[in-house]
Amino acid sequence: MDLELPDQFLYARKGPWPQPSPSHPTQCADEVLNIPPMEALLFNGTIGARYIQGRIGYPPIAGQYAAAHRDWTGPTRERFEEILFSTLYTRFLLPLTEADRARCTAGLDFGQDRWWKYDFSAMDLVKPIPGTYCAPTKLFIRERPDGQRNCLCIQIHRDEPLYVEPGDASWGLAMLYALQGAAYHVLFVVHPALHFPMDSVNAITKTSVPMAHPLFQLLTPHASYSLSLDNAVLESAESVVNNNAQGTRFDPLTANAYNLKLLFGAGYRGLPEADYGNAYPPFSYRRPAMGFESDYGRWLAAYYERAFLPFCRTVASHILQAGLTEYVRRWARYNHTHVLGFPEEREILDADVLAETMAIYIWNASVAHGGDHASFSNQIEPIEKCLRIRRPPPRSKDEAPVRSGEIFNGDDVARAALCQHLFFQTWAIPPNLDETYYAFTEPDLQAAVTDFHARLLEVSRDPALRHFMPLRADPAADPPVPYDRTIPQSIQY
Repeated sequence: MDLELPDQFLYARKGPWPQPSPSHPTQCADEVLNIPPMEALLFNGTIGARYIQGRIGYPPIAGQYAAAHRDWTGPTRERFEEILFSTLYTRFLLPLTEADRARCTAGLDFGQDRWWKYDFSAMDLVKPIPGTYCAPTKLFIRERPDGQRNCLCIQIHRDEPLYVEPGDASWGLAMLYALQGAAYHVLFVVHPALHFPMDSVNAITKTSVPMAHPLFQLLTPHASYSLSLDNAVLESAESVVNNNAQGTRFDPLTANAYNLKLLFGAGYRGLPEADYGNAYPPFSYRRPAMGFESDYGRWLAAYYERAFLPFCRTVASHILQAGLTEYVRRWARYNHTHVLGFPEEREILDADVLAETMAIYIWNASVAHGGDHASFSNQIEPIEKCLRIRRPPPRSKDEAPVRSGEIFNGDDVARAALCQHLFFQTWAIPPNLDETYYAFTEPDLQAAVTDFHARLLEVSRDPALRHFMPLRADPAADPPVPYDRTIPQSIQY
């Protein structure tokens, strides 16, 4: 077989291919703007059809949710800390640096305890629409010797910081702005890094690697929907991150999309450490977020280290031993041009580097992406995301407590509930990760798939882990585990 012939490639070498972002070409990840017709049709018949059904059938339910929560004035401190420390928000947990301590004038006794921070300073890039507000925040977290973590102070504003503590009258309002910062940093800083840089890898694989190559066979089951989905997210006239999102009935956001995409840049190109500290490093493909000190970080790392990496080591070993390296080298050269931190051509033929590079892609498309959605939608209520706040941030420590009706109006809440149902909730399309198979023809690779499935199941049943998303559906469980809530094969929502 002559692998160089155009018909050995998925789209006969005619694309897709990444190119600079139309909105912010020097800050955001490259986009794939020309979607193959077959992938557009697949998207329309599955994800697009679900969007239409949700837009028709869910608004009355969203209205009921808004009516039931009209008097909400914010979380208790206990609920606030539960959200901070038991969800995907632990992605933002960073050790408090000496520079952070030196800049803090709140009078906190740092002592010998371990201190952490959540830094949402990039909210100062957001220009809210009239009648709504946002503010940069930084949270100071103390960890006691028994491992208990508590938020002891919230800094609001950057240039003229206000430090609010739990006993202050403004504490309730400060918690709302901290929750808002966390939600926007999920939606626009860290979660987009699971989507958009990977589009280049997706497109380059389909265009430059022959279909008979094990690299193509490994990655493409995890790349079915994301080019069309991400293009719809970034460029569709009805996306919540397009320029006139407020014209839709389901946009709950506090700014227009062109402005909000600056946060995409904060998560991809990063922000200057001199201005924002160490909270916004540039994206690097080979440094995915996992293993951070929380149940969520350990769950992510367990799947990667115990299932995905051993599987991809076997595939990498086969590729190198069979001498199938020329297309791997080209693949790395092209991706290194378009994706920050992707290995260079001279690095990719190291067995460990190749295995890690492949494992990151398929783990990212399934466990990491699905886990973010599962935690964000199932553990955090639409109102608790505080996507629109209509009371200005505090300017003193003793402002009046939040009153009913001050935070948002009914339309804000209904939009947030509808948006959660359409875009934040998990919707696995068959086959899910547990049912994923690969077009391998060699016996050693087919055996590796069997081992991979066994390893996935082993991790999913590990009682030492807190599980954020099930691997398998279980209608008999209490409560039942539906198929569409299981770990997806690819990015599908």
